[in-house]
Amino acid sequence: MLDMEAVIAVSWWAILPLVVVGSLLHFSFDWSGHSRFFAVFSAVNESYWEHIKIAAWPTMLLYMLLFTGGGYAYPSFVPAATIALYSIPISMIGFVWAYKAIVGRNIVWVDIGMFAVSIVMAQAIFVGVFRGLDADALVVVISVIYLAGIVGAYAVFTLKPPSEPDLFIDPITEKYGLDAHPGPDDPA
Repeated sequence: MLDMEAVIAVSWWAILPLVVVGSLLHFSFDWSGHSRFFAVFSAVNESYWEHIKIAAWPTMLLYMLLFTGGGYAYPSFVPAATIALYSIPISMIGFVWAYKAIVGRNIVWVDIGMFAVSIVMAQAIFVGVFRGLDADALVVVISVIYLAGIVGAYAVFTLKPPSEPDLFIDPITEKYGLDAHPGPDDPA
């Protein structure tokens, strides 16, 4: 069983693998032959939502592994994981929209950097809350509810995205969800 310091150490060491796995999820929908199963975990278009999702799923997987490996013994684990997972969309949107307001466009290498920074920040938030929070049962229950909400959103909004023009629309095709992904006969 992992003790608190081991959970924290793994969280820090996992940053590079999280960035790599998230980056690979950008392509896994195509690699899977457009599998609807992979669509839930992969980027299916170029919307902000799809890029947030590919940072969040690997991070969720890490937290599930850490929880089963010993994190369950600490009341602060679930609240820390929940807060960290909510920080990913907030930081990614904030960073990208801030630099885009300055330069007027997306720059791929900056977007990738902001993706990595968001994962680093999520891990820092997780470690800080995990180490410092004295969570009671009510905080854990509320965290589980919020965690279920965000996991549900990541699972559903690719297949049935809201018609919201800032977060969910593909800026290239101006379509939503799977409809925004070019098919094998469509131009890329």
